[in-house]
Amino acid sequence: MCSVCFPGYLILFASLTAYVLLTLAVVAGLALSTKLQSPSRWPRLLNNELHNFLTLLSTIFVGVHVLAVWVDPFTHFGWSEVFIPFVSQYRAVWMALGIVALYLGIAIGISTWLRPHIGYIWWRRLHVLTIGIYALATLHGIGTGSDTQTWWGLGIYLVSIVLVGSLLWQRLVTSKNKHKQSSRPLPSRSANVTPQSQALNRSTVAAAPVASQRRSEVARMK
Repeated sequence: MCSVCFPGYLILFASLTAYVLLTLAVVAGLALSTKLQSPSRWPRLLNNELHNFLTLLSTIFVGVHVLAVWVDPFTHFGWSEVFIPFVSQYRAVWMALGIVALYLGIAIGISTWLRPHIGYIWWRRLHVLTIGIYALATLHGIGTGSDTQTWWGLGIYLVSIVLVGSLLWQRLVTSKNKHKQSSRPLPSRSANVTPQSQALNRSTVAAAPVASQRRSEVARMK
């Protein structure tokens, strides 16, 4: 392998590894949000620690990918072309999608550090942007990667989209069902009254005047 070609191979390796790890992190997050668990006979593999670990690994390989793009002698990218959208002369739109995904990822990382200060609700709202990061990264990889010209490269993107898409659909359906259940009105107390209890109430009301009349007669006799 020539030294000139090495950055190109590093870009490809780092980008695919980062994308696969991002896919696994998103899959783990969606599985946790839909409360998918391993069978009882298996160890519990899905947890927050795994999700955070995959996210960290993906971030590391994104950094390697960015560094390899910058030192690649074939592309001749400067820092402005790496970090400013639409500046690059090489497939500017697709490169811009990747840069925006990078900034969104940094924003989510900062929100995780600031979670004790911004609160859980706002952290969850910002965390939804992870789906946007995944979509932008997918478009960026398909639009700029040379691996999309191979069957295995397209296979990686296809499997990733199917996995994330199916889990996202299940997450939306689960959320919709929970919303319907929470908005369903509670049954009124009158609907829970049985005919036996109604008859007992009527007999109690009817017996009340009789009991009062007997007490008054006993008082007069005394």
